[in-house]
Amino acid sequence: MNDFTREAALTCLCNEFKLNDKRFIKKNWMIGGRIPEEYQERTVVIFQNLLREQAMKVREIQVNL
Repeated sequence: MNDFTREAALTCLCNEFKLNDKRFIKKNWMIGGRIPEEYQERTVVIFQNLLREQAMKVREIQVNL
């Protein structure tokens, strides 16, 4: 994930799961890979959607060059 997508993911996860600590999510969930089991399925969907958007933006930039 690039920086923009990572920040969007943190915001989405906070909103989706009613969490307030982005540093905790980044450190434990994203870097540490310790996503609570009950949140894993939805987290994967969120990451997939955001990465798809990121890839589309990169393709747009490459086409416009």
